[in-house]
Amino acid sequence: MFELLFLFSFILHNIEEALWLPGWSGRFHPAVKKNGFRFALIVVTALGGLLTFLFLAYGAGSSVIKYLYFGFVLMMAANAVFPHLAATVITRKYAPGTLTGLMLNLPVGLYLVFGVHSKEITDPGLIGAFLLVTAGTLLALRPLFRIGDKITGDC
Repeated sequence: MFELLFLFSFILHNIEEALWLPGWSGRFHPAVKKNGFRFALIVVTALGGLLTFLFLAYGAGSSVIKYLYFGFVLMMAANAVFPHLAATVITRKYAPGTLTGLMLNLPVGLYLVFGVHSKEITDPGLIGAFLLVTAGTLLALRPLFRIGDKITGDC
């Protein structure tokens, strides 16, 4: 059940970011407001939980669910390197999320996709899913920040 281990590591990563990233932001990327950022994290975490549930329940029978899930896992593994590790190296200050990303999301995610499930995937499908999920997530973040700011009054 490496899927649940990955979900747990992803949640820990998001908790680390929720606690410390808003105060750190503005050094490597535009500053985010605490409540808007946390709202976006809650939505992304819920999406990760939903994808994990759907994959465990239906993944073997659904190529769409399977590839969306693996694209999400790879996106979170890559997230450990860019922006977290890159930000830490460039700013010479620890970027929140780097430790949990490098120690948990990256190795567990890569092992889950390329070790545990390597026989169930094709390279073109995996690359496409990774690009689709990453682009969709990046495009959704700013609107989620704004919605969170409005909902919480953190304008």
